[in-house]
Amino acid sequence: MDSREVSKRWPHIWRYLRVESSGRFDHKFHTWDLGVDRLSPAEQAAAYEEWADFWEFRLAQWRDELAGDRRKWGPLEEWTDEMAYGCRRCAAYARGEDPGEPVPLSVRRPDLYAAKRARVAEIIAEVDASRTYDSVAGTYDSVA
Repeated sequence: MDSREVSKRWPHIWRYLRVESSGRFDHKFHTWDLGVDRLSPAEQAAAYEEWADFWEFRLAQWRDELAGDRRKWGPLEEWTDEMAYGCRRCAAYARGEDPGEPVPLSVRRPDLYAAKRARVAEIIAEVDASRTYDSVAGTYDSVA
């Protein structure tokens, strides 16, 4: 994707996006967010919708590389979902709509929440397996 394609796909935020030589994107969301209040409500809504689309597009760029690594892919997928959800809520506010109470990830995306709990349980089991309990000292020691 070149800069012309970027400006056509995301006309409200393209100035804050840069395509790296690898084809991946760098972004300046934090810089954009500092000036969002200078935009009209319609521009804010459109830009927030574009950011949501951008985060999901960016996740798709990583899919092949990280799909086999649940410990990297899972948090990235959760983070992306949270960013896209938050941007869409902001877009609704900018349009004058009431998006309602925030819906937690566990309700909104039970699949991601269950995968997160499974990853955490796996990590805890690995940590527990690598430690032994010294009943005299009342402490855990690493096996390694």
